[in-house]
Amino acid sequence: MKLLLATVLAVLLLVSASLAQDQGSIEPLDQGGMEMDAAAMEGHDHQKLIEEATLSAPEDSAEVGIEEKLGNLLADVEFSDSDGNRVNLRELVSVPTILLPIYFKCPDVCSLLQSSFAQILPDVPLEPGKEIQVISLSFDPRDTPQDAAHAKKQYMAALQGKYPSKDWQFLTGDQKAIDMALNSIGYTVRRQGGLFAHPVAVIALAPGGKVVRYLYGPGFLPMDITIAATKASEGITSLSVKRLLSMCYSYDPQGRRYVFSTLRVAGFSIVIFVVAFISFLVLGGKKKKR
Repeated sequence: MKLLLATVLAVLLLVSASLAQDQGSIEPLDQGGMEMDAAAMEGHDHQKLIEEATLSAPEDSAEVGIEEKLGNLLADVEFSDSDGNRVNLRELVSVPTILLPIYFKCPDVCSLLQSSFAQILPDVPLEPGKEIQVISLSFDPRDTPQDAAHAKKQYMAALQGKYPSKDWQFLTGDQKAIDMALNSIGYTVRRQGGLFAHPVAVIALAPGGKVVRYLYGPGFLPMDITIAATKASEGITSLSVKRLLSMCYSYDPQGRRYVFSTLRVAGFSIVIFVVAFISFLVLGGKKKKR
């Protein structure tokens, strides 16, 4: 038994060391099947966006992540839509809504997230404008209504008329409105060299702005969105069943992208196995003694 415990301790120490080095040992996220429609990619120069973004704004020290605030109300603040009109964010959520926190100059993950929606929305069996709507909400105060309009044009082109443009809103706002909105949904980002490290998730909102579910991405199936919007229509909150998946992604500041962390997944798998094995031995030993 002493030998077993010593072995277990050694394994746990190795796992801890691996997790500590996790950020330095990462592999690219497989983007297979997530390419944006060619029409939506037109005029979207990723390298240019990176170069422009890195010239502005210093980094901050916020801890990136999501604190699920189920049952909380979306902030009662104003943003600008893609036409430059001022809209109240909470009042805009008059039907079940899927909120996409993104920023329009994002060179990678935000495009994957939104292009995923452009692919699946035509297959979601809910009536746009009554049973579902989508809002892309920028958390970059440098984004403008013109940026939002450009993004809307791209994704509407990718949808090829298969989803009403009025039911996918693209919003921008000032820093105060952004902070209040993100705080109300428990979503924290960190500025890094003009770009942002941020969680990859969307939030389902009930009419009136109640937070009912978090879904972790960047890719989704039509059924994922259908169930989330249906639960939102009923105002029923539910814990995410994909929360562990979001822990498999890390932000690579050199590559400026989210990556799949094999060490982190392996580490958690080993820890779970070791705990289960020890529990089996302890409980098994007690049964034998009895």
